[in-house]
Amino acid sequence: MEALVSVLQSIYTVLGFSVEANIGDVLGALSILYVLLASMTHFVVKDEPSGDVKLPEKDFGEGQELGTLEKGVQEEVKVEVEDKKEKEEAELEKEAAKPAEVKGDPKVSWGQRLKRGLERSRAEVWGKLESVFSGNQLNEDSLEEIEEILYGADIGTSTVSELIETLHDKCGSEDFGVKELKSFLHEFLKNKMEPIQKNLDDSLASFKLDSKENKPKVIMVVGVNGAGKTTTIGKLATKLKNQGAKVVVGACDTFRAAAVDQLQVWCDRANVDMVRAKEGSAPSGVGYQALEQAISSKADYCILDTAGRLHTKGNLMDELKKSRDVLKKLDSDAPHQTLLVLDAITGQNALRQAEEFHKALNVSGLIFTKCDGSSKGGSAISIVQSLKVPIAFIGVGESVEDLNHFDLDDYLRALLNNNGQEEMS
Repeated sequence: MEALVSVLQSIYTVLGFSVEANIGDVLGALSILYVLLASMTHFVVKDEPSGDVKLPEKDFGEGQELGTLEKGVQEEVKVEVEDKKEKEEAELEKEAAKPAEVKGDPKVSWGQRLKRGLERSRAEVWGKLESVFSGNQLNEDSLEEIEEILYGADIGTSTVSELIETLHDKCGSEDFGVKELKSFLHEFLKNKMEPIQKNLDDSLASFKLDSKENKPKVIMVVGVNGAGKTTTIGKLATKLKNQGAKVVVGACDTFRAAAVDQLQVWCDRANVDMVRAKEGSAPSGVGYQALEQAISSKADYCILDTAGRLHTKGNLMDELKKSRDVLKKLDSDAPHQTLLVLDAITGQNALRQAEEFHKALNVSGLIFTKCDGSSKGGSAISIVQSLKVPIAFIGVGESVEDLNHFDLDDYLRALLNNNGQEEMS
């Protein structure tokens, strides 16, 4: 500090000041210098354009006010930055649309995949049933804990009430432990769902080469955005193609270019034909063209993707009805199946979605996806019970092998971890 006072005294002497420099003068000088440097930095940064945006050379003419000039430059820079941002977002969306290169392990059986996929549901909900037993006997206290766990399983309040009422008769019974409880739950839930699952069309699960069908089976796939609809269609088309079927896919979600591009990648990979139209075209027109091509090429299946808008918007439900009805001009029975894709993560909200779609389109089957990322895999039980609509497929991962036809016994064994039942295939 003394050195700074000496420097400042020298400056006073050069300038002809007769005053004596002190520490207060030094601090004041430093403050003034800081303000000047900060002001210069502010103006330099403000005048410098951000990123790689280049200012266009432009002759503004003499006499134009500085404020107008600055405003014009700022607006042009803003436009270029926004254009650049839109291009980057479009590239990111296009990249995200590509399905992941996931190869399934052929050594892993479907039963193992299903059990692994339902691990969260089993660990966070159904697996807790084992902790309520202190011995091989069911009592009132443990029954209350079981009731609480089942309400958290999203299987529906009416099913839980009926189940607990039936379990009351088991209270105090000898040799009714965890193993017996799992067997009881398995049979109880199976009896609830099995009559509905028997209504499922077997041709959805497998294709028979000696089929005598002389027209394509039309499958219309519906669901809200984000449920995994487009990816599921790609997997389903691949599975049918691998069984020897000729498949034509219609990309009717014309409002989302990324969805169409994603479906195109799946179809190219599976070597199946896809009909697409320009972005913004009428979805019903694309569906009509796809079925027309399927008929002319003697395809076995025509699978139609649809717009995945929110189920709460009635006009979009009307649009789906129009897409369905226009198919009847080519085949009075089309679509032969209307499958609704539901995301397991949404839990009870999936039931509300299903009710709306079923009311509008008379859904014939359900596809339950993303069970591997949710603890609400048990919500399938309440949905089947409420709608009286069977589950056709269940998805537990990203690969083609992680989508399979729904087998009720396999599902309940994996959910309950019930090794007492016959092993899964």
